[in-house]
Formats: sequence, structure tokens, C-alpha cells
Amino acid sequence: MTSQARASDPLAHWPRPLSFVLSGGGSYGAVQVGMIRALTEFGVVPDLIVGSSVGALNGAVMAADPNTAADRLTGIWESMDRKMVFGVDTKFNAAWALAREGFAGNGSALCSSQPLEKLIIDNISADRIEDLPTNLAIVTTDLLAGQPKLLRRGPLARALLASASAPGIFAPVKIDSVFCVDGGVTANVPIRQALQAGAKSVIVLDASPASTPGFVPRNPLEAFVQSSMIMVRSQKASSIDDLANRHPIMRLPQPTPPALSVVDFDQSRRLIDVGFTSTKTFLGEFSELAGGAD
Repeated sequence: MTSQARASDPLAHWPRPLSFVLSGGGSYGAVQVGMIRALTEFGVVPDLIVGSSVGALNGAVMAADPNTAADRLTGIWESMDRKMVFGVDTKFNAAWALAREGFAGNGSALCSSQPLEKLIIDNISADRIEDLPTNLAIVTTDLLAGQPKLLRRGPLARALLASASAPGIFAPVKIDSVFCVDGGVTANVPIRQALQAGAKSVIVLDASPASTPGFVPRNPLEAFVQSSMIMVRSQKASSIDDLANRHPIMRLPQPTPPALSVVDFDQSRRLIDVGFTSTKTFLGEFSELAGGAD
């Protein structure tokens, strides 16, 4: 990153540590790649990254090297498809057949975690969370307690797998004697967890659409995810509004089209582009306003 780019940082006066908070959202997570590219071009670099589910995966790549993360993530997302994540065809027929018989001896999981785990391992550069150059906090959910669990140390791949393990879709992941599932279940936009981790200001990269999906679910996975998103929306609204009154929090625009399926990885390029354009426009306008205020 050049010194000239850093000088354009419209948030240079915000209190540090500055945290990027990355939400969950399945295939919607591609939009965060464009957001990250725009933020990087404006010289906005985080001291701390906190992510849930797919946001944790994107965050881990960024924590390895914020300056090259957008390029690396673009390559990952443009090559991703359903089979790489779920290990089954587009209609999940194979998974349902296996689930009826008990997949890999575990009837509680629709899909095997092995393809997702391989995807994670192939795209991370550190063995442990604490080895990453930029501080990373990964949000999972303690399945039995029903509470968020923040992971800041320990095996990176296992923590990321736990954070992305949607209940019923993937099996829980045991970490330190705790059965962990998708962080989005209890903290899809983990602002509170970022503040608990020491952040003094926050930028929210929310991958979910700003409005509800405009279609009836077309398969069991979409039905599960869509119902979960409805619950998450009410959780998020009350949380963000409360915290924004007490802390510097920037919420980037949510440009994800509401009619887009949460498992449609064919739209990654489109999401990256709209994430970049909307964030670049937003930051440009913010910079002008901040300059005028000065």
C-alpha cells in the first residue's frame, strides 16, 4: 500500500483499534470482497477483524495480508461452486438421500463437512489464529449454551469450520469440549464481539440484503437459510441501533440483491462488483462530508 493511498483514509481520525466486522451470509459473502477492495483503495486498514461464518473465512484471508486480500479473495470466489462447499449437486438430492440413512454415521447433518474443510485449508496461510499478522477473532455459537463463543487462539482451520457449520447442514465442531456451530446463529453481525475484543471503532461489512428475499425457497437448504435470515434481521437491528449510539460505527451499504439465492455461487463476480462500486461511492461521499466539516 502506498503512503499516498493511506493519506486518503477518510477514517484516519477515528479511535483505534479499528475493527472490520464481517457478517455471515453464504454465497452473499462475495460482496465483502468488493467492499474490502474499496476500503483498501481508500487506505482504510483494520487493526482487528471479527467475522461470523463466511465473514470469518473472508476475514482470515484478509488477516494474512490486508493489502493483497482483495485479489486473493477474488480468485477464491470466482472459482467457488456449490460442490466445493457442500459436496453435492445443485438440488441437494444426494445429500437428502444420505441424510435419511445418516451421513457418515451422523444423521443430524445434511452434508459432509469435508469439502468445506478442504476449501478452508486450501486457502489459509496460518496454522493458528494467533499466527496471523492482523488480529482475527472468529465467532462461533456454543450449541448447548446457545451463546456466541469468540475464538482468538487455537487451530485456524477448525475455528473457521466451526464458524461456518450451519446447524443441520454441517455437523457441530468440538472445540475445547464445546460443540460449536455457525456464528451467525447468535451473532451474524458481531459488532458486540468486536467491542469486547477491544475495538474502539467499527466498520460493518454486512453481506446480507437490506430487504427480505423476493422468492419462495426452492430447496431445503434455501428454506433453512431464509428462515434463519429472518431471525437474524431482527437480532441485528436492535443490536446495531443500540451500539451505534455509544461507539463510532460505520455501516457500509448493503447492495446484495434480495432476489439472489444464498447458495448461488454463480453470481460471485456480480456481487464483488456491486460491493466495490457501492462502497467506493459511499466512502467518496463520506470523505467529502468529512472534508467539509474540517
